[in-house]
Amino acid sequence: MKCPRCGREYISSIPPFCICGEELEITYDYSSVDVRKWKRRNPGVWRYKELLPEVKKIITLQEGGTPLIKARISEKINVDVYIKDETRNPTGSFRDRLATVAISYGLPYASNGFIVASDGNAAASVAAYSARAEKECFVVVPRKVDKGKLIQMIAFGARIIRYGDSVDEAIEYARELSKLNGLYNVTPEDNIIGLEGQKTIAFELWEEINPTHVIVPTGSGSYIYSIYKGFKELIKIGVLEKMPRLIAVQTERCNPIAAEILGLKKECKETKALGLYVKNPVMKSRVIRAIKESGGTAVVVNENDIITGEKLLANEGIFAELSSAVVMPALLSLVEKGIIEKGDKVVLVVTGSGLKIGEGGREKFSIGGTKLEILKILEEREMYAYEIWQALGKPLKYQAVHQHIKELQELGLIKEAYRKGKRIYYKLTERGRRLIENLE
Repeated sequence: MKCPRCGREYISSIPPFCICGEELEITYDYSSVDVRKWKRRNPGVWRYKELLPEVKKIITLQEGGTPLIKARISEKINVDVYIKDETRNPTGSFRDRLATVAISYGLPYASNGFIVASDGNAAASVAAYSARAEKECFVVVPRKVDKGKLIQMIAFGARIIRYGDSVDEAIEYARELSKLNGLYNVTPEDNIIGLEGQKTIAFELWEEINPTHVIVPTGSGSYIYSIYKGFKELIKIGVLEKMPRLIAVQTERCNPIAAEILGLKKECKETKALGLYVKNPVMKSRVIRAIKESGGTAVVVNENDIITGEKLLANEGIFAELSSAVVMPALLSLVEKGIIEKGDKVVLVVTGSGLKIGEGGREKFSIGGTKLEILKILEEREMYAYEIWQALGKPLKYQAVHQHIKELQELGLIKEAYRKGKRIYYKLTERGRRLIENLE
């Protein structure tokens, strides 16, 4: 694309701003889009290919097309509330929408691999899609990151670099590593190509219920801006008259976007909702414009309300990560203030799974307890199964140790070192060593 101000052309990656300072935004030939074609295609991100960048090869894990569920809380508050469950994406978060487009588009430019700076979800997604594309992946994550997400990165074979206390610092470092090592940078704060995948949630919501309000957990602001862009494009192609009101949700401890909208004191402290811990969001000006143009607002929730939100979503049958749980207390606050009322159709966007925040991700990636002990034992020296069983020193059936060993082999964390008679000796793989280093 070309910068509308200075004419500078961008091909391989498209930054949020041109070097002349002009804001960049990817556009399409909207007059040629026929939405009737969408209905003849399978659900998912690439259903909307006319409004996505052209790619030579699509790298997909069947992301998008996530469920929209009518919330039971609707009956209690007398408002139609729907939950867009992004936890159903392949790696458990909305970032899979970003990864499929960013990796597919960047493939011709990623001879040395991909790199992303992230607090967790984007790193896990990019690691998965890089693996699918058979490309090396480097992820720069802050020192504190949810263990479930970290284990996903390792399981997908990513090379993990821990840097800084927040994602802001990780972004700067990834930028330098990208330049020095010729890596294709898909961090949305440096390359907006992946945001085109994220916007497809707006197309899905329009096809499903055409909501009046969309409530979105907001850290960097990339998702709420993506949703805004998606709805704006629906208006441009003439199928939507009015954009839904967009609501950004942040925490009291980290509220740079909400503070400006609501006229509050800015806070940038670490929050238990780690995915929302972004001190200086690059997308801030875009997000504020999106919220104002849509007639929306922002909501700030306290740390205790985050836990309440997690429980309320669990009552709906959805296990959300804490960064997503903020949408439920935000909804209740908006209803109490009369901003949302009877007759409205409200969507709560649940961006990531609660399975990603604890000791493990989805069960097949869960490395804790006995498995972690086995890895630490093999860190000392190569051993065969009976020696491992003895070294564990706890009441555990010998057959159970064999099962743990088999599963660790399937995950690529240990492998056969050599055989001596009938005994098979095992050792850590490089991936297994990286896992231990990152969990200690």
